[in-house]
Amino acid sequence: MNTVRDRVLVLCTAAVLAAGCGYSMQPLHRGDVQTVAVPIFSSKDFRRELEFGLTRQVVKFIELRTPYKVVHDRKRADTELRGEISWLRTSVLSEDTDTDQPQDLQVAITCWFEWKDLRTGEILKRRERITGAATYAGAVGETPDSATVEATRRLAERIVEAMEKDW
Repeated sequence: MNTVRDRVLVLCTAAVLAAGCGYSMQPLHRGDVQTVAVPIFSSKDFRRELEFGLTRQVVKFIELRTPYKVVHDRKRADTELRGEISWLRTSVLSEDTDTDQPQDLQVAITCWFEWKDLRTGEILKRRERITGAATYAGAVGETPDSATVEATRRLAERIVEAMEKDW
């Protein structure tokens, strides 16, 4: 039995266990926040009702994936999450080589948001540029509208994920 090798093995095992393998028992969300007000996002893009869809999705994901309760009265909220859609772009990903017509396209929606503690004035999170994207193919019946709805959902999901505590 090699005692040096055994000691190294024990030390390595202890180091791995002490490090926790990158896992944490800490909660993902702030314990000092109970409520969030989410006013309708503003928009620099001229797509009708895009900001309403994004706001609905953000509220939905906050309710589903966080311990926070969304309240409509800012005066009753601990925090406020507000933001603005900066742009919506559609890009061609591939074209039919015979007709030069787009086959696959991507819709991307970009916004900024700010999550503020209304009790202290502290900015809890701010992202200047966060994007959600989705693709569609007209040849199989997908539409720009269906891709826009999916891109909005993905953007809302990313916003709510950004509300998690930093590791």
